[in-house]
Amino acid sequence: MGRSVRKADFLSLDEMHPYGVLPGGNRFFGASNIRSEEVFADTIWQQILSFFDAKMLGSIVQSSHYFYVAGHQPELWRDLVLRQCFKEKKTIRAVRPSWRDTYLALFVKDSGKDHSPIPVSGVYSDEYYRTHLCRSFAIPSAWCNDSESSSPSSPNEVPRVAVEDISPEQFFEEYEMKNMPVIIEGAAKGMALNKWRKSDYLQQNVDESTTFRATSGAAPLPATFELKAYEEYGKFSYLEESPLYLFDRTAFASNNQWSNDFFPEFYEKCPFWDPAASHGHDLLQHLGAERRPDHTWMIMGPKRSGSVFHLDPNCTHAWNACIEGRKRWIFYPPGVNPPGIFPSEDGDEVALPLSVGEWLMQYWEEHTKQYRSRPPHERPMECTVGPGDVIFVPHGWWHSVINLDDRNIAITHNYVSPSNLGNVLKFFTAKQDQISGCRDRKESVKPEHLYDELVNALKEKEPKHLEKALEQKDWTCRTWKDEPAKSAETLDCNHISGKRKHEAITSTAEPKSVMAKTEKIEAFSFSFL
Repeated sequence: MGRSVRKADFLSLDEMHPYGVLPGGNRFFGASNIRSEEVFADTIWQQILSFFDAKMLGSIVQSSHYFYVAGHQPELWRDLVLRQCFKEKKTIRAVRPSWRDTYLALFVKDSGKDHSPIPVSGVYSDEYYRTHLCRSFAIPSAWCNDSESSSPSSPNEVPRVAVEDISPEQFFEEYEMKNMPVIIEGAAKGMALNKWRKSDYLQQNVDESTTFRATSGAAPLPATFELKAYEEYGKFSYLEESPLYLFDRTAFASNNQWSNDFFPEFYEKCPFWDPAASHGHDLLQHLGAERRPDHTWMIMGPKRSGSVFHLDPNCTHAWNACIEGRKRWIFYPPGVNPPGIFPSEDGDEVALPLSVGEWLMQYWEEHTKQYRSRPPHERPMECTVGPGDVIFVPHGWWHSVINLDDRNIAITHNYVSPSNLGNVLKFFTAKQDQISGCRDRKESVKPEHLYDELVNALKEKEPKHLEKALEQKDWTCRTWKDEPAKSAETLDCNHISGKRKHEAITSTAEPKSVMAKTEKIEAFSFSFL
């Protein structure tokens, strides 16, 4: 069980730091000379080095053992690659064994040999060793135990049901209406699962001009990859603390073969998620496929990648189908913030660790205490989902996902049904500045028009569901609450703030570098997760 996992289980690393870094306390057992670089803390040096270009980094790594380590941090070279690709509107079509080598291959004619880390002595740094722990933590064996799926569910494990044993009525009544997560075992077993596990199948069935978007909460910009290049990136031996996660919204719209591999069989097995069924599922479809907010994504990521704690966008439910690799899910119920997650009162911003590893290292012990200290209905839930299984993610639940295997592929879809329509309509009016997935596409309905457009569409297509939703006066999910009335002066200030935020989101100006650390961001910016 997940709650029996201890923090120590994450610390059984397969290998030491590739550059020989040791925790700061170890310096007392070695040389005690203070180096000139210790005038500043490691975090300050990383900020300084983030302003260096490739030539400057290439020079400083030759000056001392310390700067040899500091200047080879993969985040620095990743940021250089992403900024230069953004500047040149360049797609990453091939990678070398590291971000440094990839930069040289992409932008330097004589790139030389690939870099191999050399362990050095005398570098003692809690910060660089912490980063190594966060990018290289051990996967607890309890998370990978296949017998877990066949054992009786405990109150703190997400319940499981075989796809053959659940009807649409049972799904609606027992899980969707109660807003409770559930794993539907075997729901995604079909052609996609059999075909996509072959490493070259996806690459052979994608047009060369097709590109894919990958990003992370710690990256300054998204990256645009060819599929083969992204899969090779996932094999880097020295990935950054928060690896880029392929989360592409156009994959199925542009690839009929992939769609046919998955969706027909899936909807036949799970009619409760079939948008063509008569029970009113996926009400946003009535806006039109191009006009609705982003809703269906193909997801890929390497081992230890994943999503930090987030709420799914726009008050929507979601299902997530695991095609290859296993995923560990951690849930917190509506109204219960996970340790280390600090949303603002209006839910517009949240301070949180920007890497999965950082949260595990800092907050796992506090997380395990939640099982004992909270009443049953407020306790976290966990589960491991394997290939062929689909998990239902109810709206308003904080959740984090950790990929457990070297290659991980999933499909996810966000939707609105009668069970959360009332809250979605409230969200579209009360939380317009938090609406995501529609600002950067010309054909999509913009946030200020979503409520009216959806209501008008449902008046024609689903009048009974609309009528019931409009009768709802208060939030029925504890994640959200009505804000107190504001004065005209306050409203005017909020309008200006919201405008600036929108400009920041849509601006093409080059963003600053963000290293993997606790940071304040828009709470609902994780539409890519």
